Amino acid sequence: MALLELANLTLRSPEGDGPVARILAQMPDPMRPDLPALLFVMVLLVVLYVYLRVVFFGPITKVMEDRDRDLDAGGDAKAQAAAALEARQKDYQARLKELRAQAFEARKALAEAAAKEKHRLLDEARAKAQAEQRAALESLKAQQATAKQSLLVQVDALAESMAQTLLKQA
Repeated sequence: MALLELANLTLRSPEGDGPVARILAQMPDPMRPDLPALLFVMVLLVVLYVYLRVVFFGPITKVMEDRDRDLDAGGDAKAQAAAALEARQKDYQARLKELRAQAFEARKALAEAAAKEKHRLLDEARAKAQAEQRAALESLKAQQATAKQSLLVQVDALAESMAQTLLKQA
């Protein structure tokens, strides 16, 4: 029944000793703080805060710290790998430069050896050609000498035969 009377409340405060006035008189004054209730709420909030901090936020912060640590470790590993890669690339570049210089020197040495061989072959061919030329000249001189002697013999024989023919006619 008190609930029905409470349901019939209006915005104006009741006057007198009616049932509504009695219910309102039993209710605490909303403007006056209730210290035990306030302390109870504060204790509940502190307990809730500690509980959430330990049970909920503790594992979350641990996971976040682990993730940050892993990210930092990954970043450090990435930086180390990048440094190692850069060092390897520099090493490869230096080695490539050195190998190119060696190849250039080898090519230069081969070109010089080929040029020396070419000059040697040319000198050898010149010497052989000069020897053949000298041999040919000597052969020609010998042929010339034999031809000269044979011509002299023929001239002498012809001259004698002409002289005999002329002497026979005279």
